Amino acid sequence: MCILAAAAALTPVSVSAHVKWFCSIADVSMPPIALSKVLTPIYVSVFCSFLLLVFAGFVLDGAVAQRWPRLASSGRLHVETEEKLLRLAVGAFFLLLWDKGAVVLWERGNAILTPELMASVGWMGVLQFAIALSVAWRRTCILGAVGIGILYGFGIDQFGIFHMTDYVFFLGIVAYLAQTSIGTQNSLRMRVPLLSGSLAFSLMWTAIEKFVYPEWTLFVVAEHPDLAFGFPWGFVVVVAGFVEFTLAFYLMTGRGLVRFGAAAYASIFIAAIPEFGHLDAVGHIPIIGILAVVCLRGASPLPRLLGLIQRRPIVNAAGVAGFYVASLVVLFAMYYGLQWSEYG
Repeated sequence: MCILAAAAALTPVSVSAHVKWFCSIADVSMPPIALSKVLTPIYVSVFCSFLLLVFAGFVLDGAVAQRWPRLASSGRLHVETEEKLLRLAVGAFFLLLWDKGAVVLWERGNAILTPELMASVGWMGVLQFAIALSVAWRRTCILGAVGIGILYGFGIDQFGIFHMTDYVFFLGIVAYLAQTSIGTQNSLRMRVPLLSGSLAFSLMWTAIEKFVYPEWTLFVVAEHPDLAFGFPWGFVVVVAGFVEFTLAFYLMTGRGLVRFGAAAYASIFIAAIPEFGHLDAVGHIPIIGILAVVCLRGASPLPRLLGLIQRRPIVNAAGVAGFYVASLVVLFAMYYGLQWSEYG
């Protein structure tokens, strides 16, 4: 993961920015480029490099998890702090959404959940304020969960399931808040895995977007040419996609060093703020909050559930590398399939 963190440092801003927020030509109704055009020699060579990095990173990760198991997870040691951090992030975010706090420069409506999901509906601001208020107490967090679910459903109604798949992590927040109010042992045990898993999926999904709609990222790079660090723009787009995909994948499958991976990802989002400003800062508050929770909690139970944990780190790393390839293939298929099913 140290190698992956170094790779991430090469593209600190283009990885973290949600391209749709800053790209005026983004149109999800347009078909993505054909897979044959995605699989260029540059793509294949970068993919092979990252696959080797994944294998090497997980050999190290498994060795660390065996040698220092406490690094893998804190268990429930910091559960109260985790919960307060997430509730604070959610409350601050929806308070800033209320009355155009997150989209002060747009002036063409209110943001439903993120800057490009705009609508002009009177009740929306009231609901956003109510969500921010509800997370102040544990017992009322479930009301906030219902409110976020309503906004997400409204987003689907206005923009479609394909567009809203970018933001599955909001459903993870819904699950977390609801389980916080329910308060049973089983619900509290599952809320962080669902939260981190939903974020990992969202980030992997937007990474696929960089591969199949490269012109959107190229548009942003053209507006901010310093992001390329002198590299060819096409190469930067591919590397940015793999950095985002791989770090998100690690959030689900990492153990020994997953906290360092989450911290590296959070630093990337924070590094983007000076370049992209107010919208980026506000829009990524929930994501940074979730990453802070992962930093405190540590590893997800997913590797064990998937049978990816073996005695020897090399065997484990080989299994994870295979799962990495499978995840990439499945997400490509889902992306093309969902876009075609919705827009034909």
